[in-house]
Amino acid sequence: MKRFYETVTVEKAEDYFTVALDGRSMRTPGMNVLSLATEKLADSIALEWRQQDATIKPDKMPLMSLAATAIDRVAPQKIEVVKSVVAYGETDLLCYRAFEPEELVVRQNNKWQPLLDWAKKAIGAELRVTGGIMPLEQPLKSINAIRDKITHYDAFNLTGLHELTAISGSVIIGLAVMEDHIDVNEGVQAAQLDSLYQLERWGDDPELTLMLQNSRREMLDAFNFIALLKV
Repeated sequence: MKRFYETVTVEKAEDYFTVALDGRSMRTPGMNVLSLATEKLADSIALEWRQQDATIKPDKMPLMSLAATAIDRVAPQKIEVVKSVVAYGETDLLCYRAFEPEELVVRQNNKWQPLLDWAKKAIGAELRVTGGIMPLEQPLKSINAIRDKITHYDAFNLTGLHELTAISGSVIIGLAVMEDHIDVNEGVQAAQLDSLYQLERWGDDPELTLMLQNSRREMLDAFNFIALLKV
């Protein structure tokens, strides 16, 4: 799509902020009002629109994409989104460990077990750990604890958590970042631990390296989105 506007401004409505193109308040792809809770988020989305060249590239506007997702897709079906996030707790990355080599086993335990310990203490979600990839049934009490924790998230925060969880493969990593227990870089390292070990052991793999770079960028975008909701 060609750029069709010249000016981008932030406007204050009664109880939200929005972005205007050439003085016209924006709507989402679903034709909903682009209602944003914080001025900082509105400023950042406005900057994404200002930085577009002659051709608009949606993939260069991650904050706009996440905000639209929150409004158009997450808010109308919040219960279903909560279910999809909670489901990651049943197959959480952190619960499936390697048998060997010993160095990887140690790394997983050192990086992942403290996150599971935190989840048990802070959320009341004690998840079981197994070796290999065979499905492991998790305690219903723990799954319910995760559900109870995230049910109270609004659509925007739930969108950020969904992104962090889906990219990392771990709702515990997602919650640990959301709740400021770890920073996003630690979350990326935990999520990519196995792949980074493979690169160390087997050498350069351009396809895997690109995949890791993309997932890191996406986690950073999600974290930035969440951070802008708090200021």
